[in-house]
Amino acid sequence: MFGSITRQMRPRLSRGLTQVLAEPMAWNQAPVVVTTLPNGVRVATKETFGETTSAGVFINAGTRDESRETAGAAYLTEQLAFTGTRKRPKDRLAAEVESMGALLDMSAGREQTSYTISMCNKDLKQGVDILTDLVTSCPVGNIAKEKEGILKTMDEIETPTRAVLDDRLHMCAWRDYALGFSGVGPFDGIEGLTEAHLQSFVNANYTAGNMVFA
Repeated sequence: MFGSITRQMRPRLSRGLTQVLAEPMAWNQAPVVVTTLPNGVRVATKETFGETTSAGVFINAGTRDESRETAGAAYLTEQLAFTGTRKRPKDRLAAEVESMGALLDMSAGREQTSYTISMCNKDLKQGVDILTDLVTSCPVGNIAKEKEGILKTMDEIETPTRAVLDDRLHMCAWRDYALGFSGVGPFDGIEGLTEAHLQSFVNANYTAGNMVFA
């Protein structure tokens, strides 16, 4: 009897040992729990035991979802998030994040856009509220006032050589498709993008089914 039990347990122990060796840091970590809200947004949570925590909204949208007419929309939408919303104007947003000692970041890539914040555990509710505000009230209406400054900053930023090379290789490989649109610039026709262009991009891509809150 005991021999039979031992034979049954041996493969399980072997698989467990293999997992520990492959991912030693994951052995004592809590599992990720994924739930879906009634509106379709998926929420992934994981218990942590430190003094800080991170939260983010990850959207399946990026430059591959642009068209020739809206090239640069993902980049502008990301940058405009820093200009504040109706609920949180630019100065208030900056002051609120600073008072929390938090780190707020936005990033737009080819296939995904992310809004993330890292803060103390006690500020999680406030951090989630900030992310929700930025995503659901995307300040594309600020484009007329902020576009010139955003484009000037983009021209002045020195993009790492590796990022430029990867971007250009992607453009060459996918030159006839949206997946080949530049992710770092320059963006052809970005100067002509309007609030209507950006709002159309947001309406089409910032949808519940495209989002994961984690």
